[in-house]
Amino acid sequence: MKGERRTKTIVGIIFGGSALLGVAACGGADTQSGAVKVAPAGGAAAGLMSPSGPPADPSEAPGDAVSLEKVSAAATNAVKDSTVLSVQSENGGQIWEVQLAGSDGTERVLEVDASGKVVSGPRVKDTGKEEKSRVVGIAKDAKVTFKEAVEKVASSVPQGKIIHMSLDRHDNNLLVWDVDVVTSDGAWQGVKVDAKTGTVTKNG
Repeated sequence: MKGERRTKTIVGIIFGGSALLGVAACGGADTQSGAVKVAPAGGAAAGLMSPSGPPADPSEAPGDAVSLEKVSAAATNAVKDSTVLSVQSENGGQIWEVQLAGSDGTERVLEVDASGKVVSGPRVKDTGKEEKSRVVGIAKDAKVTFKEAVEKVASSVPQGKIIHMSLDRHDNNLLVWDVDVVTSDGAWQGVKVDAKTGTVTKNG
């Protein structure tokens, strides 16, 4: 689960003010990324880039707060009693891969478009009893939701862009949301959000 497809797909969420708007996709020959560009309160996001161009309605831009809420809601509605473990973007944020943990520890993967429509899945991951038991513990112990963790990262690294986010246990069995952030000057910033207490720590 941890680090799955981290090198292939980038989830970009740029924070600022109290709103998240827009999408930016920076192209390379083998890179696809979705980014949520931040606009000043009451304004429109500038410099939007997308393989298909910016949407007509900025409030429905793939990857903004409204879109991500629809994506996570669509995924968890498709798999009842599930918990979001990770989210990664494809096609410039037009499609989102969501990994969920079921109440019995079964892991499922779905693709959801930015409007909140499930376009593929859910597909069950083939895991054993030990892994299922581990995942049940992760989902049960996490008190900080995906949405809450995103908000904490936004406050901790203003204008930062999340490029990876997943829930898992790390050193000393600490359950955290592990986040990689690229700051506005292009520097890497690692952020961990304690999934029980909400405490944020940064490194890098």
